[in-house]
Amino acid sequence: MESRLDTSLSIDWGAATDAGPVRTENQDSWLSAPPFFVVADGMGGHAGGAQASAVAVHTLGSVMTSAFRGERRLDVTDLDAAIEAAGHAVAELADPDDPSNSPGTTVTGVLALNTSEHPYWLTFNIGDSRTYVVGGGAIRQITKDHTAIQEAKDLMEATHTQLAVPSAHVVTRALGGGLPGSPQADYAVVPIVDGDVAILCTDGVHGVLSDDDLHRAATSGDSPADIAHFLVQAALGAGTRDNASALVVRATTQQHVGNSRPITERLVQAVRPRVTGRE
Repeated sequence: MESRLDTSLSIDWGAATDAGPVRTENQDSWLSAPPFFVVADGMGGHAGGAQASAVAVHTLGSVMTSAFRGERRLDVTDLDAAIEAAGHAVAELADPDDPSNSPGTTVTGVLALNTSEHPYWLTFNIGDSRTYVVGGGAIRQITKDHTAIQEAKDLMEATHTQLAVPSAHVVTRALGGGLPGSPQADYAVVPIVDGDVAILCTDGVHGVLSDDDLHRAATSGDSPADIAHFLVQAALGAGTRDNASALVVRATTQQHVGNSRPITERLVQAVRPRVTGRE
């Protein structure tokens, strides 16, 4: 489906999801509220994972849709407020008698925004669902997983020491899931170049498909809806045992940022919301 955001930026998008060959319930959810897109993965092993992901995307969509009605330009602080609201909504699903088994969900997404200088993707994530951008003949993972494995790798890189890498796949940040404190998302901005394709997907997709697989699909010339369907079917064919979801967003813009500069050569800048007194 296509949405024109203004005279110089339009986006086309499509999504697909499948429960996969093992699980009886699809705990993934996704949201399209142009220019805002989200994918969430209810945490398997937690009761109510499907409800957690559904509540998260519904709350994010509701808060951001209300913000769109304002006259000022949105920024990361608006998005952070929506994520905080989603965190509270998911936390309310918890059973007070069994907080250790509280519903939880990962979440990742993009907000496509235009400025007087250039359009850009504002990305966010909590957990291990990912956002990639394909553009200028290259692919780049914009988000970084919040997992015990990734944190161990980061520590080894920072300290130049060899550590034992956890074998189990443990998510270290989530909305809900019995994790302490308010949800802390990572945010980044990257300039949009005409023809960019953003891929939002759960680990049921990126866990079995390579970056090359994603790149080939995104540059096939197919519609975003067909690309999303292909990625989910490819994940099933590659043996995923998880729910598999992909949401694909293609941007068309008349503004040119470094011509067709590859995504790997563009500045991806981490950003933080303004301090609002949140704990």
